[in-house]
Amino acid sequence: MTSKQFRLVLALSALNALSFSAQAQLVISDTLTGTSSSYNWKSLNGACLTAGNNSFTPPATVPAIPACNGLAYYNGRTQVGGVSGRMPDLAGSGALRLTNGDVQNGGGNGDNQTGAVVSNFTFPTTQGLQVTFTTATYGGDGGTGADGISFFLSDGSQAPSVGGLGGSLGYSCSNVNGAYNGVVGAYIGLGIDEYGNFSNSYDNTSSGPGFQAGRISLRGAGSTAFASLSTMPATSAYYPTTLNASDQQSAVQNTCRTGTIWNYSGNKIGNVNNKSDTTIKLAYNYPFLLGSNLPAGFSLSNQQGMNMPLRGNATPITYGLKLTQDGLLSLSYSVNGGIAQNVMTNQSITASNGPLPSSFRFGFSAGTGGSNNVHEIMCFKAAQINAAASSAGINIQQSAKVQVGTQVYLAYYHPVNWWGQLTAQNLVEDATTSTVSINPVANWDASCVLTGGACSATGAASTPVQGSSSRNVLTWNGSAGIPLLWLGLSAAQKSALDPTAGTTATSSTRLDYLRGDRTQEVGGTPGGPFRARNSVLGDIVSSSPTWVGAPNLPYKGIWKDALRPTTSMPEGSSYGAYATSNATRTNVVYAGANDGLLHGFRAGAYDSSGNFNTAAANDGNELLAYMPAQVLNTIHATPPTAASLDYSSPQYSHNAFVDATPGTGDLYYQGGWHTWLAGGLGDGGNAGGVIGDNTTVATGGLYVLDVTNPTNFSEANAASLVIGDWTSTSASLTCPTDTASTFCRDNLGSTFGTPIIRRLHDGNWAVIFGNGLNSKSGKAGVFVMTVDQTTGAKSFRYLDTGVGTATARNGIAYVASADLDGDHITDYLYAGDVLGNMWRFDVTGATGGSWSARSTPIFNTGGLPITTRATVNTAATSSGTARVIVGFGTGQIFPQTQTAAATPVSGTQYIFGIWDWDMASWNSLSGVQYSSLTAPQTVNAGVLQTQTTATLAYTSGGISGVRTVTQYPICWKGATTCAGGNTQFGWKLALPGTNEQVVYNPVLSDGMFVVNTAIPGATQALTCGSQPASGYTMAITADTGAAATSSYFADASNNYVTTNGLVLSGVGLSAVGSPSFVTTATKKYLVNQTVSGVGSVTQVNPGANSKGGRVTWIKLR
Repeated sequence: MTSKQFRLVLALSALNALSFSAQAQLVISDTLTGTSSSYNWKSLNGACLTAGNNSFTPPATVPAIPACNGLAYYNGRTQVGGVSGRMPDLAGSGALRLTNGDVQNGGGNGDNQTGAVVSNFTFPTTQGLQVTFTTATYGGDGGTGADGISFFLSDGSQAPSVGGLGGSLGYSCSNVNGAYNGVVGAYIGLGIDEYGNFSNSYDNTSSGPGFQAGRISLRGAGSTAFASLSTMPATSAYYPTTLNASDQQSAVQNTCRTGTIWNYSGNKIGNVNNKSDTTIKLAYNYPFLLGSNLPAGFSLSNQQGMNMPLRGNATPITYGLKLTQDGLLSLSYSVNGGIAQNVMTNQSITASNGPLPSSFRFGFSAGTGGSNNVHEIMCFKAAQINAAASSAGINIQQSAKVQVGTQVYLAYYHPVNWWGQLTAQNLVEDATTSTVSINPVANWDASCVLTGGACSATGAASTPVQGSSSRNVLTWNGSAGIPLLWLGLSAAQKSALDPTAGTTATSSTRLDYLRGDRTQEVGGTPGGPFRARNSVLGDIVSSSPTWVGAPNLPYKGIWKDALRPTTSMPEGSSYGAYATSNATRTNVVYAGANDGLLHGFRAGAYDSSGNFNTAAANDGNELLAYMPAQVLNTIHATPPTAASLDYSSPQYSHNAFVDATPGTGDLYYQGGWHTWLAGGLGDGGNAGGVIGDNTTVATGGLYVLDVTNPTNFSEANAASLVIGDWTSTSASLTCPTDTASTFCRDNLGSTFGTPIIRRLHDGNWAVIFGNGLNSKSGKAGVFVMTVDQTTGAKSFRYLDTGVGTATARNGIAYVASADLDGDHITDYLYAGDVLGNMWRFDVTGATGGSWSARSTPIFNTGGLPITTRATVNTAATSSGTARVIVGFGTGQIFPQTQTAAATPVSGTQYIFGIWDWDMASWNSLSGVQYSSLTAPQTVNAGVLQTQTTATLAYTSGGISGVRTVTQYPICWKGATTCAGGNTQFGWKLALPGTNEQVVYNPVLSDGMFVVNTAIPGATQALTCGSQPASGYTMAITADTGAAATSSYFADASNNYVTTNGLVLSGVGLSAVGSPSFVTTATKKYLVNQTVSGVGSVTQVNPGANSKGGRVTWIKLR
């Protein structure tokens, strides 16, 4: 739910953000929000444009769709709704209205109304088509629901027509309604059914499961209308054109009801009497194809019985329908900007519908019956399929990256059918210019390795597949690591994963599917019930690739605790030997994916001299995979969440499983060094799917693996490779402070932050992580899992801030560590919470029981959430003792869920630099002194120096816009440098962009605080507008928050950017994730990924901050 996980989701939905290429052969785009439609529609009854002015474009002589204002159909009725609650709307903010609503409960203002539009133009089917549109239903009389809305495709060779009223929704024939004829040449009808009769065979047609309100259903082809029955060769003899009106109605309704031909010829034909059933089946009678129930708790309509209902308060639903030229139909819908819900995917309908006609007409229809609602349509788009899929910016998104040595690792996610890629690409240096770039051709793509076949990333025509049986896939059974194989699972795990298999079964096809087997996919060989995947590798959204190679941490000296120099430290000087003996171990890139697995992919190795070994395997082969226990329990969703969250279901929408970046580090216990990997689940592991609020309780999780020696990776070694797996429901997660009624595990929420592995003063190493968000207790704190130096036993402590409740939930995502005296032992922890507090935790004590949070935070942002890691640095003073400066940004983006778009928190967000002035306790312990003041002191926004930024127009290469930042000095409290007074405790910088946030971890480099800000993309479902995601890469001095003395960023020609002679501190790269740096012999480069799905390399100026010599960095270990 926090920060970096959702940088792009606002623009992800292929429904909300369907983009059409400028080179498309045919595109229909009618927003329906303006004064007129630019397309030729036939309108009926109450269909009108709420912002219409009855204008038209010659050679037309009448408007294609009339204006609602003044429409005779609504004479004597109050036209409710729209932007203001009454008609008309202003141009650009309207909609296509099909029916009117009401002003009160039980009123009749909108009863028994219908409206429809059918295209007078046609659309060819030779290349298939893809259609999206948005509906809004609201403002009814509080009754049992109006009938609903339909969208349909009909044969373009037939004249425009609409179908029966009532439950037929203007598409199919009706068994009971006076308007009984169905659409002639109908092919597909989508019913958005409020009342519940569109799928009811009693009401219409001869098929359907029966009455069910609030359902989205599909019906197939049909032509059950008297005009068709009386002229088609197969039926005309039975339905003479001379029938009177009563017999015509009787003939059509009987035929509709039974789906068979009736003899109304007036004579006996064969042995069939007049007005009798021949029992000869119609070829097509609008067969019910399938239906989809809406997400739990959601209603198609709202604002009932209101005098002034507003469209802006309606819940928009955006539909996406794709039909290939060979009859494969896909249908999905998105509620309120949420994740697209798949109703069907690539299902052949030619058997039930026949071949596609050469062209289609489009139609919309709605009715209200004895109750009413406003029914409106916006944002209609249609395009041929090859045009609709042309935008890489929509269909392929990058997640985070990391680069080491000669390769950069980029992870991607594809929101269409949700699959992922992870590529290794060379960083290439031009020997002449020392310019660095990313080779666009990948060395390998993990998706291709696990899936096989042609690989676009590498250009290979064929890639051998790493089959499911050759993978090392592990999990946790509650007490130990085990292979992810059916016979090893507990009875509870078997029941959760595949309840139909039974505990006595010897295998599970669903488990085989999760391990990568594809034989049971829909359309596979031999085929089965599971969703057909584009790739075996799932989408990698929030998990940055984490590289683990040769040990290279700064631990090679003799270990000594500077606070307790007489204490013996068993590490001694052994790290150097450990690093040497593992210098050539295989590099592995780890990433969590929403296929339920943490993956580890082979990425080459270095030789003993530290050079990349070109002979070592660098192929992306998966060496290890791990499914956390909580994921195993939730990856097969059960009611009420069911299919849309079930990874293997053909109706899978999307869910998160292993959705956080793992952390890695070396640690010492039981007489030796080890390398561990620890990670959380992010938004994963929740039975109800992704949580998009701060009230729902999450199920948190942490897993730890021993990744010391990749040659040991095997299923046989599962028990030694899996160190542990804990959740907020695990009885094994206990703390010394637990009582009979309070448990520290209740403080564990969704674990987004990357755990850190550090040495502590109690003689042990520890895995340290924030307690996460949405915990049961609602508190904010830090978990410390210590590893006993002698035995390797794990034990937990929870350092509670005491802030947060079950009704005002708090939580900490990321934790930063500070080693104040350079002995590689962590002294303080710093962490921000979602209520805006920046905390310091004192871990200088020799026993865990003495560790605690400061009684009050060192700063409060005024409620602006902190969801990223802080930076910690020192700034020199005139007195010679440095100030400790804690830098951080604010921001949070609630993730996209099944029923809501990703949503950034409101209000202006900031970057802060706060002096931790309270160092008296530390100074009493250590000879390394820091600047401190006498308590108490009050630190708030009012005692911070304000720096400001201005955005300037600039375009060059990948830069779009630049920023300047002021260079105001800080008048530090206790200093004497400012004649006007010395009262300040740091600095603040407001982010000027709309909804601009800090949701990616900042980094320190060259004396600069460097961070990628996020300006979320936004799709306005009700006005058809969209704004792509963007952002600025900011570089400001870490001690003052000011601009450096010269520009930090270079342009595409590697010239340092200035505008009008001004120093620039920000460039519009639209970068995502945390920035990284690479250095050549003479130059330094910033490596990013961008929202457009490409890597970015930008030269930077290490000497931009002339005060760099005054800033020394606290070692983060």
